[in-house]
Amino acid sequence: MQWRTARYVASFLLMGLGVSETLSQQTQYPEAVQTPRTEISINGLSDLRRKAEEGDSQAQYELGRIYMFGLGVSQDYPQAAKWYERAAEQGFVPAQFMMGFLYAHGKGVRRDYSRAIEYYRAAADQGDTTAANNLATLYLHGLGVPKNIGTARTWYQFSAEYGDAVGQCNLGTLYFDGDRVRKDSHEAARWFRAAAEQGFPAAENKLAFLYFTGEGVVQDYGEGFKWMSRAAEQGYAQAQINLGDLYAEGKGVSLDYVTAYMWYSLGSAGDRRAAIPRIKNLSRLITPKQRIEGENRASAWLSSHRNLDVNE
Repeated sequence: MQWRTARYVASFLLMGLGVSETLSQQTQYPEAVQTPRTEISINGLSDLRRKAEEGDSQAQYELGRIYMFGLGVSQDYPQAAKWYERAAEQGFVPAQFMMGFLYAHGKGVRRDYSRAIEYYRAAADQGDTTAANNLATLYLHGLGVPKNIGTARTWYQFSAEYGDAVGQCNLGTLYFDGDRVRKDSHEAARWFRAAAEQGFPAAENKLAFLYFTGEGVVQDYGEGFKWMSRAAEQGYAQAQINLGDLYAEGKGVSLDYVTAYMWYSLGSAGDRRAAIPRIKNLSRLITPKQRIEGENRASAWLSSHRNLDVNE
């Protein structure tokens, strides 16, 4: 029995500290940067449409947002694109960002990365840090333009220096990966920390990874656990699975298979491929009673986090 236990514990260790973090750049979605979703009355919609048709760029943008998110009307991407485009043509920056997003994702318009580049650049040139981040990602992957790491870094740097958390995280990733950019773990840690301190879960998880590996920072399991816990509590699936690994291996925290099972269960909603093998391995080490307790803890966590957009 001792041999079997050692064997299954070893299987966790071979998986490594978790899923680690998927070190890839992220684009920002409109839900994260737009004003809160509010419904609109029929009279309010009529007044807004009248202003939009008279050429009011703010009204055109708001009308586009209503159709984009289905606020009091049926969601209608072509209508959203129509009104966003009218506002964007007048130089309204948020609408330029939205048109970049729509062209990049083919919503309401035919996907066209070249047009996405045009709109993102127009917004970024006017100081929109979110557009700058997304523009950088298109240059990084050569979508709509020839791949250009230098230009990608320039726009990530702009976004990061003006406080955009996703841009900061992406710039950190660029330095961590060292793909056609000089690898610099200290710079990676700097930017991951800047984004993590704004509560961005991907950056919290990446910063935790650095603390566990000692890259760019002094190795500190306690700090790693702290940042990983913050990301996990925000519903970030990779951090939840990583946190499960810590409890399953007793790294930076007391060994606790039941809590590990809870975090694996929560993380499985966002990353089944990584979580399910861990759940199967752990199930061989725990009793049915412990498994049920882990499942109950996961359900209780979900109940207490109902308003959270989990497993991003």
